[in-house]
This record gives sequence, structure tokens and C-alpha cells, in this order.
Amino acid sequence: MSAPAAAPPDVAAGYARIRGDLPTAVRGRARLVWVEGPDAEGFLQGLLSADVARLAPGEGARALMLDAKGRIGADMAVHRDAGDAFTLVVAPALADGLAEALERYHFSEDLELLGPEEADTLTLAGLPAPPGGVATLIVPGLVPGTAEAVVDDPAAALAALARAGAEEAPGAALEMARIAAGAPRVGVDTGPATLVQEAALEDVAVSFDKGCYLGQETVARLQYRGRANRRLRGLLLPDPPPAAGAAVTLPGGREAGVLTSVAATPDLGPVGLAVLRREAAPGDEVAVAGSDRPARVVDLPFGRP
Repeated sequence: MSAPAAAPPDVAAGYARIRGDLPTAVRGRARLVWVEGPDAEGFLQGLLSADVARLAPGEGARALMLDAKGRIGADMAVHRDAGDAFTLVVAPALADGLAEALERYHFSEDLELLGPEEADTLTLAGLPAPPGGVATLIVPGLVPGTAEAVVDDPAAALAALARAGAEEAPGAALEMARIAAGAPRVGVDTGPATLVQEAALEDVAVSFDKGCYLGQETVARLQYRGRANRRLRGLLLPDPPPAAGAAVTLPGGREAGVLTSVAATPDLGPVGLAVLRREAAPGDEVAVAGSDRPARVVDLPFGRP
């Protein structure tokens, strides 16, 4: 994978709008999984990391599906459609795995599992109250401060949003904003063995007030009794930046992690995300394969320049 070039003007402008919380819409795709029936709430409450029982109809939350050892399998947004009906909005690459996991844990519960089914989405920034009728449902977006709207007709929805002052931005602008916000993408910035606290998702998609759920013991133990050996960090990269997939090493050559996401941002310069060993603390310099200059480890999200 090659390192990113400087952002084209439309990407830079869209990124600035998203970062500035100005009314912006970005086209996307998701897949939907429906869980419906009298036991839907209890079923999801026992599997997902979010407290779905507290959602009122029309509300949504970010959530994770973990395995029994607390490793991240999928992330999603959960929307409560009615008292006994939920829609899970999932990245296309994760939907089949999530649907298979739900089927695996579905035994005698009185419910139906439907999907995955493709859907058009618009990620919205700077629009706390989108015009009525724009979306079939709206859930929290992957990038903090954004919302993800599932739409039947993207063109009509964009026209309605334009009348409300929103401008359309390309998907690359949203991806750049995601990296600048330090929001990990499951399956990109995480691997099959990544734990919740390693991905810094405990404050985003986990309820520590609800009862037991799949993988909860590991999440709680790390939260209250220990600390993760690795943690999602930001990297201020040299210019030109190394490509995603490059190894990150500590002084002396010890492995620290792998660079997983890279963006050449107009305001911060080249930045990246990596789950690094805890020895790589904010402020430290690390080596990244493909560059003869060091990168600096920083806390997330990236601060304003």
C-alpha cells in the first residue's frame, strides 16, 4: 500500500468542514441486520457491549460484539426501532461475521434474525437536527460528533440537506477526519486478538453499568484491575509519510506495533494510527519502516495545530 499524497482540494475542503463541525454530508454504504421479537432486547443485552435495554425507540448507540475472551469481532451502531425490534448498522466488511455470530448464539429465544442487507447511508457532521424525512433511521457515527443516517434515496436526501445548508464532501474527507479524531476502524486498526482497551473503545461503545455480556469479564478486569499491554496511539509522521502496514519499533529495535491508518492532513500534517506497546508513551520517538526519520507518539485525538 502506498503512502497518501497531498489531499485534493475537494477532500481538503470537506475535511475542514467536518473538523469545523460545519453542515456536511458524506455518502456511504452499510449493511443492516435486524433483530426482532419478544426476546430481542434480552438477546442483544447479553451479547453486545452497549446497554441496549436503556435505549428508547428511536435512539441509537455504538456497540461491540466480542468473543468469549473479550476480543473485538465487530463494531456497529444499534438502533431501537420499537420495544421488540432493533436494527444493527454495520460496516459492509463486518456484517457477515456479525450475522454468523448472532446465529451461533441464537438458541431458543423468541426472535428473528434478518439480513444482512445493503443500505445507502449519509454521514452527517454539523447537523444536530437533520430535516425531517431525510432518513429512515439515524445512529451515532464512527467519527465522534457525527451521525450516520440510513437513507432510501441518497440524491433526494442530499437535496433536502443542501436546502438546510449542508454541503456534500467525498468519502476520503471523512476517512481523513476519522484518523484525525483517533477513531479506530475495526478490521483496519484492530486485529483478531485486539481487546477493547487496546483499541481505546471502552468510553465509546461499552457500558460498565449493565450486567453480563459476552466477553465482559475481560473488559471489566482490564478496566478495574489492570491495564492493557497495548494502546491505540497517534503518530506524528515525517513527510512523506510511511505507508500503512509499516512496522513501528522502539529505540533499540524492539517491536512496538504496526502503522494501520495514515492521512496527510492539511492542518496536522502526516498522521497515523497504531496499536502500540505501552512502552511507547506519548512524547516518545519511534522508528517506522520506510522512513529514515522518526515519528512522535501522541495521545488521541490529535490536538489542533
